Amino acid sequence: MASLQRKRLQTRVLSSEEKEKLKKDQVLVSDFKQQKLEKEAQKNWDLFYKRNSTNFFKDRHWTTREFEELRSCREYEGQKLTMLEAGCGVGNCLFPLLEEDLNIFAYACDFSPRAVEYVKQNPLYNPERCKVFQCDLTKDDLLDHVPSESVDVVLLIFVLSAIHPEKMNLVLRNIYKNSWLSSLWTRVMKKW
Repeated sequence: MASLQRKRLQTRVLSSEEKEKLKKDQVLVSDFKQQKLEKEAQKNWDLFYKRNSTNFFKDRHWTTREFEELRSCREYEGQKLTMLEAGCGVGNCLFPLLEEDLNIFAYACDFSPRAVEYVKQNPLYNPERCKVFQCDLTKDDLLDHVPSESVDVVLLIFVLSAIHPEKMNLVLRNIYKNSWLSSLWTRVMKKW
C-alpha cells in the first residue's frame, strides 16, 4: 500500500495578473467547431500519425516500475497475464511491456487505423503474443475482438482525456464487459 502513496504536490499560488488573465479567458469553442472536431476525430488522429509516424511518443519503459500493480495482480510467479491496452497508439507502451514480461498476452486497439498498421509493422509484433485491431471505444463492441471476461488488466494511458466526457461511460462499460471484474460481479450478484 505504501507503494501506492505519492508525494503531495505543493500548490502554486497564482499571481493577481494570472488570476485576471483567467477571468478574462472565458472563450469557449463554438458548438459547430466541437461537432466538427468530434466528427473528424478519427481523420485527425490518422493525420497525426501520418505526420509523426512512430517518432512522436517515446517508448514507456517505466510502466512496470510506476505501476507495480501489473506484477502484483498475479496469484503466482510466472502466471500468464492477459491485458488490454486501449489507445495503444504505435505501441510505445505495448512493446516495452511485452519485451519485459514474456508471460503477457496483449489485446491492443487504437482509434487510428494508421497507428494499428504501425504496430503490425513493428519488428517486435508477434501475433502469438499480441492481437491489435482498430476500434472506436465509444461505438465498436470490444467483444468482436476480445473474448468475454478474458482480460486481467486494462491500460488506458491518456485515453479518457481524448474522449468527450459524455461518452466516457460508454467506453468504461465496453471495457468492463471484457474484464474479469465482469464475471466477478456476476458471481457476487448471484450470491446476493
